[in-house]
Amino acid sequence: MKVLLGIPDARIPIWELNTPLMINQLVWDNITWDNETWVDSGGYQIMVKGFSLQVDAVLKKYLSLHADNFMSLDVPSFCTDVNEINFRNFEYLYEKINVMPIIHAYTPDGIEKAIEFYSQYTDKMAYGGIVPPSLSGSKKLVIMIYHYLRRKVKYLHVLGAGSPYMRELFFNADSVDTATYRIKASRGLVIIPGKGERYVGDRKIVWKAKRATDEDIELLLDFLERTRFPYKVDLKNWVSRALINAWVLLNSKYEEHNYLIDFSRKVDKMGSDYLKGEIEEMCNAVSSSFRATNN
Repeated sequence: MKVLLGIPDARIPIWELNTPLMINQLVWDNITWDNETWVDSGGYQIMVKGFSLQVDAVLKKYLSLHADNFMSLDVPSFCTDVNEINFRNFEYLYEKINVMPIIHAYTPDGIEKAIEFYSQYTDKMAYGGIVPPSLSGSKKLVIMIYHYLRRKVKYLHVLGAGSPYMRELFFNADSVDTATYRIKASRGLVIIPGKGERYVGDRKIVWKAKRATDEDIELLLDFLERTRFPYKVDLKNWVSRALINAWVLLNSKYEEHNYLIDFSRKVDKMGSDYLKGEIEEMCNAVSSSFRATNN
């Protein structure tokens, strides 16, 4: 599985690890490294803030960046049909650049409609918008929709799923990306090999996180030494933590028992018709809950 590291700015020299990178076209005007580089449109961030992003402006920026792959400009949705503006945006970009379409956690009919359209142009697609639904309590549904899509696509990239834990959830993806190495570091967290994140700061923990034990720290330091971590280790410095997290992320696997990982393996073995029925039933429940909340 290929892992791309998201890089929002140049403060963390993550390109020195020679790993593929994912950048946002809203932030970067040029690429100064030789790493394989994918470019995201930033459309999701813009939509969340209530602004619009025009596809011709995205194309202009894409053409100025000499990258390897570009994400299409899309309108995310959850448990709905696909928004056909996504098809128009993809076709517009496809004429000029190497663009990858994004399929969100649509209904099964929406997924099949999207695959039928995009397959005219490419066999490489991305699964996007998984994090907000996961945070809102629909983690199992996100996983089920993933497996339904995975069976129908030759090459599948999962956006925002590159941490060791997330790679176990989406274990048969072809590629993933993540900026979690940096986000966790800014919050005083380090990734312990095989275990996940632990807090190493001095403040009182006010969010859901485990404080690192002496055993955790010893495990981390031993891992960094054995794998020849190329930087100075300073757990009090957030840049050092970010580099440590990136290194652990790239060079270790998540090994703790987790019910969602077990669930993903179970879903992978479900029959397609049964899986489709389960997704439709759960999406109907999501839609009913949404309507009730907004009435």
